[in-house]
Amino acid sequence: MIRTFQALWIGLLVLCTLGACAPLQGAGGPRASETPAHVDVSPTLSWWDKAGDPLLARLIDDGLAADARLRREAQALAAQQARTRQWQYRVVQWVARTLHEAPQPTDALALRLQESRLRKAARIARAYVDVRSLQSRLALRQAFQDQFHDDADLARWRHEAGLVSGVDNGLAATLVGVNASALGTTRTRLAEATAALARRTGLASARLELMLDDGARVPRLAWPAAPAPCHAAVVDPAGLAGVERDAERTARDARAAYQLGTGDFATLYVAQTAVVHAREASVAEATRQARAAVDAWTDHALRLLHGEAQRGAASAQHGACDG
Repeated sequence: MIRTFQALWIGLLVLCTLGACAPLQGAGGPRASETPAHVDVSPTLSWWDKAGDPLLARLIDDGLAADARLRREAQALAAQQARTRQWQYRVVQWVARTLHEAPQPTDALALRLQESRLRKAARIARAYVDVRSLQSRLALRQAFQDQFHDDADLARWRHEAGLVSGVDNGLAATLVGVNASALGTTRTRLAEATAALARRTGLASARLELMLDDGARVPRLAWPAAPAPCHAAVVDPAGLAGVERDAERTARDARAAYQLGTGDFATLYVAQTAVVHAREASVAEATRQARAAVDAWTDHALRLLHGEAQRGAASAQHGACDG
């Protein structure tokens, strides 16, 4: 009760002596202790413009613009900033500080908005990487299906000529069937991932599919200047490339030997399957690297944001003590 009376008394005193806000502002404008510290909500933390993938940057910008919750947070921040510029709000702040009950500063809303933007951007980026990864896997399996059909035709011809048993036909059919099953599963997963990305970006699925139909693969995203140690590469890309080359060479040799009648289809089956696995391992590693880059950028931006907010709060506190 006494504190409420003190607040009313001080507020009336300030209002009555209001040479508008001269006692509060002085000739040089608001003092540091009465002006909320600034938290940047400009594009300076928009890491997606620096990651090296223009389509990713465009999708994130579209997704942020289409997000109704972010729009509401931005409107709340704009309204709070407008109130901050009004002398009535300055009086309320001054009274509240006198009672050691400071209201929520504009900084808190700005910080929350920028955090929400960064986390939304990360979700869009991860969904985009997932789509690109599935596109790469689908293209890989489709490219091999024609090769597997050729292998099956060769096995059938050799069986009809009485050169091999029916086992070769069975293995060839298995190779084609397994790859066809993987193709179907990948198509389904790609459709689901594309739909999820469309929801996150606010784009129509048909339009998004056109944007993604550019032949691109898993993006090689740039990294921030100082990524966290946990994002360091674990697999050597050069080593994976070497494994892939060895598998391709072995498959070529196995196919040539089978055509000449000096090799068996079981060897060709294993060799062709090894090439698929080697290439899929490369896609998986590229996907892991892209996701790690997204995480590194997000962590880096959040550290910058919170460090900036802490510096701003420290500066405001210092100004209040000086006042």
